[in-house]
Amino acid sequence: MALLDVTNLAVTFKTPKGPVYAVSDVSFAVGKGEALGIVGESGSGKSVTVKSLMGLLPRTAKVEGTAVYDGEDVFNLPKSRRKHFYGVDVAMVFQNPMTSLNPVKRIGEQLMEGMRFHRGLSRADAKARAIELLDLVRIPDPSSRLRQYPHELSGGMRQRVVIAMALANDPALLIADEPTTALDVTVQRDILDLLDSLRADLDMALILITHDLGVVRDRTDNIVVMYGGRVMESAATEDVFADTEHPYTEALQSAIPDMSMPRGTRLDPIPGSPPDLAIAPRSCPFAPRCNYASDECHTSIPALRAVGDTAVDAASPHLFACFNPRGVAANEGASA
Repeated sequence: MALLDVTNLAVTFKTPKGPVYAVSDVSFAVGKGEALGIVGESGSGKSVTVKSLMGLLPRTAKVEGTAVYDGEDVFNLPKSRRKHFYGVDVAMVFQNPMTSLNPVKRIGEQLMEGMRFHRGLSRADAKARAIELLDLVRIPDPSSRLRQYPHELSGGMRQRVVIAMALANDPALLIADEPTTALDVTVQRDILDLLDSLRADLDMALILITHDLGVVRDRTDNIVVMYGGRVMESAATEDVFADTEHPYTEALQSAIPDMSMPRGTRLDPIPGSPPDLAIAPRSCPFAPRCNYASDECHTSIPALRAVGDTAVDAASPHLFACFNPRGVAANEGASA
């Protein structure tokens, strides 16, 4: 049984110019202790998807579909349960560590606040736990760090503090939304490695949001590739890389830098621009940018289907939404 099971999630924003279809028919699941990567360009619907699960969308958002966490309906939790669901059962690490912390509060106060509210710890116990957490996320001299303000820490240290805050109440599921945004490239790997090791050590489920397929390759069990608010492909991580089906997934792989490339080699960008989500989806959102698009791609929305004989309801089915999958298109091109 999945720890979190999301089915047919759709999010529409009401605006003065009309509805914006930010997320359409998104489904995925993550089990206890598993890591799920949600990948896609900016504007693909990744952050809106997870923010809907955390109850962080504005009132202009209309959320449809179901999200079941350990048997509970996330979208219909009673107020008394919701108060301690977020931050205890499910916690989130936000994109920018530079703005995730209160600049006028000491690190210790911000770490202790959630523990005292959710768990009723005394100030002394909360302080001791805060020191343990800073040590857990590998911040040196943790007791002295409690007295510092965010501006006294580097970006990498601040992100470690944000991760410590998310772990304060021992969540079963941690959502990390682009956790290395605005960090120096030399620090990004340390943060990602830290999240990976914490997941393994704490037997915690992890949803890792990123635009970079290379980030999730060695750190997740399953991958969901999103574009235009829809799922383009989903499968076990090794299957996504070994047997890519959707042209968009192929394009993302081609954009990953390779250190073995000769100096001066240009990356292979995806031409064109993401779709306008204010227009109701009536065709494949990737069709205008796809090398394999046919007339059908411009007039119909492809449904998710399984690769080969794999059952759609299997544990980790390899699903893709494409009329002309990369493998078929490549074979046809070779034949021609």
